[in-house]
Amino acid sequence: MFKFVYWLIYCATYPFYRYRFVGRENIPNGPCVMCANHTANSDVVFLVMANGPKWDFGVIGKEELFRFRPLGALFKWLGAFPVKRSTSDLHAVKTCFSILKAGKKLLIFPEGKRVKPGMVSEPKPGAALFAVRCKVPLVPVYIPEGRKAFRKNIVVIGEPYEPQVEGKPDQHQYQEITMDLMSRIMELKTKELKA
Repeated sequence: MFKFVYWLIYCATYPFYRYRFVGRENIPNGPCVMCANHTANSDVVFLVMANGPKWDFGVIGKEELFRFRPLGALFKWLGAFPVKRSTSDLHAVKTCFSILKAGKKLLIFPEGKRVKPGMVSEPKPGAALFAVRCKVPLVPVYIPEGRKAFRKNIVVIGEPYEPQVEGKPDQHQYQEITMDLMSRIMELKTKELKA
């Protein structure tokens, strides 16, 4: 059923965005944290499409997206779950750990909100924490910024890597891992321009 919905969404959105995916072979078969930059509401569609027609993931979405019940129910069926961004949402954190421990992929936007070109990015260390605690790799994903409809949009999936930590990591180490992750994501932009 999910494959049907995947291809339905693909066919409905491809004429507008004409996306192509580079580096899909980098996506591990097992659990990992796929992390992308975030500049538009449609980024979640790009990230889910990048993962391919496999229902083996969970994706974090802002709580506001789930307030309209029919739409919220659809999102949850597709593997999304809400997070309260203004507080420390322990339920969402536990859900993230459960997804990874179940052998699934966690799709997340480290910046937490849309960051338009020219805005200051303030990424959160959640992705780093989940990867380190669950001992799974991070997978950087670059989604084109400032994209326009009816033009080619290339999504680049980078190589997975496991963040290195010394001893028991603290908040400072998690933040360093996060900044390195965002640098890796933006480095993929050069591959998008060459593709």
